[in-house]
Amino acid sequence: MARRARWIRLGAVDRRALQAACDGFSVAQSRGAAPIVLWGGSGLPLGALAQEDEHGYMFAVVAPAHLAPGLAARWVSWALSPAVAACRDFGLRAYLDGWCVCLHGRCIGGGRAEAVGDCVVITANLDLGGSPAAQSMYAPEFRTWLREGLGLAMTQWGGEGDAPPERAFEAALRARIEAQHGWQFETAWPMKAEQAAIDVARRGFVESISEVG
Repeated sequence: MARRARWIRLGAVDRRALQAACDGFSVAQSRGAAPIVLWGGSGLPLGALAQEDEHGYMFAVVAPAHLAPGLAARWVSWALSPAVAACRDFGLRAYLDGWCVCLHGRCIGGGRAEAVGDCVVITANLDLGGSPAAQSMYAPEFRTWLREGLGLAMTQWGGEGDAPPERAFEAALRARIEAQHGWQFETAWPMKAEQAAIDVARRGFVESISEVG
């Protein structure tokens, strides 16, 4: 039987906003809560792995600790392996090397994991537009193949210039996570207590920056 899970879209976020969301969600969860995947869309630079890329993806898995592998060293690969499978759905021969997602020997993404309260939190990013190998996605023959295979999703992307197919990739990742973990996602939004915890985490980030400045 599939386990209920929540898929929450954050829109365009940077690392700090994603971390605040993770901190807020994790402290607000009980041991028996449904696992959560946070999806951050494209549009903002992601840092060292994608300094010049405006089409990076960020996502996070916030799950009760008992659902994750027993060894903490396996948490990142547990969360990232569906992303690798989603890349391969688009013809990109990605693979995992430790905490990195690699393509043709180049790191195009990665993740980090931590335990927060009763939860395991894995944050990850992918730079599908910055790699020369990944840019083959934009070749005319690739667009034709993808349009035929993905129908409406690809048609919507086709009018967006050279932007990666965010909605199509998001759907592929969502399906791959469901298949690997046995989860059944429902599109959701932060509950009142969760949003309050996120707001507290955000204020903490702002105050820490002010102190440094």
